[in-house]
Amino acid sequence: MTEPSRARRKRGSISQTEIVAAAMRLLDDEGESALTFSRLGAELKSSPTAVYRHFASRDDLVEAVADHLDGISLEGYEPTDDWRADLTDLAWRAWRTAAAHPAAAAIALTTVTNGMNELRAVEWILRALAVAGVRGRPAVVQYQVYATTVLGAAAAHGARLANAGAREVAEGWIQIYAPADPSQFPYAEAAKADLALVNYEEVFAKQLEMYLAALDLVTRDSPEGVRA
Repeated sequence: MTEPSRARRKRGSISQTEIVAAAMRLLDDEGESALTFSRLGAELKSSPTAVYRHFASRDDLVEAVADHLDGISLEGYEPTDDWRADLTDLAWRAWRTAAAHPAAAAIALTTVTNGMNELRAVEWILRALAVAGVRGRPAVVQYQVYATTVLGAAAAHGARLANAGAREVAEGWIQIYAPADPSQFPYAEAAKADLALVNYEEVFAKQLEMYLAALDLVTRDSPEGVRA
């Protein structure tokens, strides 16, 4: 007896939200290679054409995934009057989102979406900068520096997790050198034990700390220079 075929859904019954949710499941379970329109159609018990009705290309779909990730990061966020605390909170939210959805973060977290969730993130970052006393063009530059630092690091962490697995990344760098003549590389030789012990979360924390310290110096040393 042949196995009955799966029932197809009605034409036009699949929403953009459902497609993004299915894309997230495929990325979480199987990684970037699973994100194809044919796989999405199968996941949604529909045809790939149903996906194309909402997303003309894979790039369009990745933009929607990126905005969804922004929404996850911002869920429950409430701004305060402490700019340093707010920028720290937003940064770690992005990091945790990447850790929870590594494959999605690797391909989408640095994508510019112009979506509503991305706009919310931009608004909160610019608000924190305004509280710090940075406005106008300087604020836009600082926003870009902050976003590049935070999202670039989080996306890279997602890529490491997706490619290597959480356990290997948590244990730190696999950065072991064994040159034939160690005397040619004295600094690397002296640091080789620590190179294998530093973990990426520690590095991210230091990146964030350095950025916030630098921003603090800018606002204190040049109060007029950070206002347009």
